[in-house]
Amino acid sequence: MEVNEQQKRLSILIVLSSIFLLNDFFFMSAKSYVSWLAIDYGSRLLAVGIVVYLIRKKAALPAAFGLARIPFRAGVKWMLLLTVTGIFIDQVVWHFFEHLLPDTQLASMPRIKDPIVNIFDLTIGIMLVAVSEEIVFRGYCFTALRDRMGPRLLMPISAVLFGLIHWSAGQHAVITTALWGVMPMVAMIRTGSVVPAMAAHYLTDLVSFGGFIPESWSNFIA
Repeated sequence: MEVNEQQKRLSILIVLSSIFLLNDFFFMSAKSYVSWLAIDYGSRLLAVGIVVYLIRKKAALPAAFGLARIPFRAGVKWMLLLTVTGIFIDQVVWHFFEHLLPDTQLASMPRIKDPIVNIFDLTIGIMLVAVSEEIVFRGYCFTALRDRMGPRLLMPISAVLFGLIHWSAGQHAVITTALWGVMPMVAMIRTGSVVPAMAAHYLTDLVSFGGFIPESWSNFIA
């Protein structure tokens, strides 16, 4: 691959990643769930909009973002594996590091008081989270970095980058999300698609934010 093409892909990855890294500064000033969601949705729609623009202008193929078909059985297998792993990390490992490490949280999403808005966030909102993060930090991260390094280096680097976009939630959040980010990249490398990771990401967040598992279940690690 030409050096110019490699540089272009790296530049696009930097721009897309920066959107997620910088929105946490705005989260720290959000005083209500309305302003928080406006910042969150706005930044994610911006990232997705850039991706759509690049695809429409044929500056990048959908496959460059991991938007590729995958055999149904393989997709279900990876989705289930990633979902189980994600829920375990989110419900157990997250609380382990939360109790182990000092509290460095700088921003926290205010509780959504409107039930209609809450339902919207648990469906469309979380779906936007899954789509935006997977196409950037798995799909395009793989495309931009695969010619610069092997899979053994690509996986931890992409995982750390994914962890860092959660910096305002505290160091336990950075570590936990970085750990979770390894397996979706494995799936991306193996299948060339982020579709299973999107589904797993959505289900993991739905279980977490939907309160389907009582927090008391993980208190044994405190």
